[in-house]
Amino acid sequence: MLTGSVVVSCYNQEQYVEACLDSILSQEVDFDYEVIVSDDCSTDRTQEVLRAYSEKHPGRIKLLLREKNVGAALNYHGVHKMASGDVVYHFDGDDLMLPGKLQRQCDVFSKDESVNVVFHKAIYFSDDGSYLSETQYPDVDQEIVSIISLEELARWGAIAVHSSYAYRRLSRKAVIDREFMEWFFAMDSLLPTGKAAYINAPLVKYRCNATAGSYLSTTKGKLKSYTIYLNDLYGYFDSLPSLRTDLYSNFLVTFLAMAKSTHKCSIKSVAFLLRNLHCFRFKKFVDTVNVRKRVGPQSKVR
Repeated sequence: MLTGSVVVSCYNQEQYVEACLDSILSQEVDFDYEVIVSDDCSTDRTQEVLRAYSEKHPGRIKLLLREKNVGAALNYHGVHKMASGDVVYHFDGDDLMLPGKLQRQCDVFSKDESVNVVFHKAIYFSDDGSYLSETQYPDVDQEIVSIISLEELARWGAIAVHSSYAYRRLSRKAVIDREFMEWFFAMDSLLPTGKAAYINAPLVKYRCNATAGSYLSTTKGKLKSYTIYLNDLYGYFDSLPSLRTDLYSNFLVTFLAMAKSTHKCSIKSVAFLLRNLHCFRFKKFVDTVNVRKRVGPQSKVR
């Protein structure tokens, strides 16, 4: 039987982290799982809240409370390295698990050994309750669980929120100490012949406030995240020639989304698109556009 590790990344989430952990510990499962929480030297009371929570639930969670801020990427890597379960679930400290999340993802891994990553839908919500929007579904056939190939993941790019990601621990190969977007590691887990799966059910509530401190709420932050993502695409484009037509469609759609969202683009990205125009495939481009439209929330606040 598979075992699990739920790894939680925190920073300045004193208002949310206790409810987050309650939602994790209340999961009903038929397998053993550990919970590891890493706080990146929060400047609020997050670490105090975590210590108190740990004392109320002895033996249920492991804490990594940093005394120096290392940044989101290194904090993420550190807590993922601590995971010992067969299946690793990433979770952000301000999100909420919905009932059945851990079990339903584990069941997919148990039934198909070739599946290395499992995603699912999410419900976006705001603190004041004024915003509530469910993400849609990438497969028009609306099956309960859809299998996603390496080629499709390369073409579609990011199709789920961070807190929906679960992966086989031994499938992750890359070791990096830089900032990244989660799609990079999803690709890494599928290489060379693995598959991903997508559950057509919302299993997480993803906190999304219009004025949140997330870098995605600012133009500067959006530019940063798009740049990181495009750099990962450059890397995979160079190292995976058999996937170039899929990666090109991913790049083009991301480039257009970046231009629309930030009204900016780089000379490097324009040059890349022109230089590799021979990799453009109309059907793959349309497929990518349609999937990206479907997997986001039906309404957006930022």
